[in-house]
Amino acid sequence: MIVFSICRSVISSFIFLFITVVLSSASIFLNFFGLQKKWVDRVICFWGETTLLLFGVELKESGRENIPEGACLFLFNHTSFFDVFAMSARLSGMRFGAKIELFKIPFFGPAMRLAGVLPISRAHRDKVFKVYEHAQARVEQGQKFALAPEGGRNKVEKLLPFKAGPFIFAINSKLPIVPVVIKGAAEVYPKNTVLPHWKRWKSQITLQYLPAIEVQDYTLETRVHLQKQVFEKMSPFFN
Repeated sequence: MIVFSICRSVISSFIFLFITVVLSSASIFLNFFGLQKKWVDRVICFWGETTLLLFGVELKESGRENIPEGACLFLFNHTSFFDVFAMSARLSGMRFGAKIELFKIPFFGPAMRLAGVLPISRAHRDKVFKVYEHAQARVEQGQKFALAPEGGRNKVEKLLPFKAGPFIFAINSKLPIVPVVIKGAAEVYPKNTVLPHWKRWKSQITLQYLPAIEVQDYTLETRVHLQKQVFEKMSPFFN
């Protein structure tokens, strides 16, 4: 079975690259002609769903009732690029924060920028905070965002210490925080692995949305208490 899995992974990787170029071009086209945002949202969801299907990954959710109607900030544990595919497939209209190096990729980078993905430069905190500041206008329009509070991908499903940036963004923008526990993505495509999902034929990723945490009572001075609260809500799922 592992031979078939490897073959499927190789073929699916080429198909994924092709689809990503095509859908990135479509997204650029839609934005260039000023077509409605909902069509770009559909392209992103299709990209996520198709990627999961290509690599034989089943997706399950729980806790959708915890997602607010308006703007919110999803904070998720990050172990794999398949975190992004899974959340993109299910959370229509949400925009990620992505490391700025990804914006240099032909087709994909311009498509991300036009779609409203937040460029995160880990080496320049001042630039990151300016990105968050500019995003506040979109928050007022009901935009949902997703950030990885650990600051990058972890090798295992275990929480790393949280960075301050996402919580400063949430406090300044009055964004309720929805913690998202993602399980199974690290097995599909762990960090420092070339081929996704080559060891098995089928896998499952689960998204669990925890109850939203309001931030109105927090200030930048009490931000560490908010970080601690979110960490304590998520950490029992990784024991």
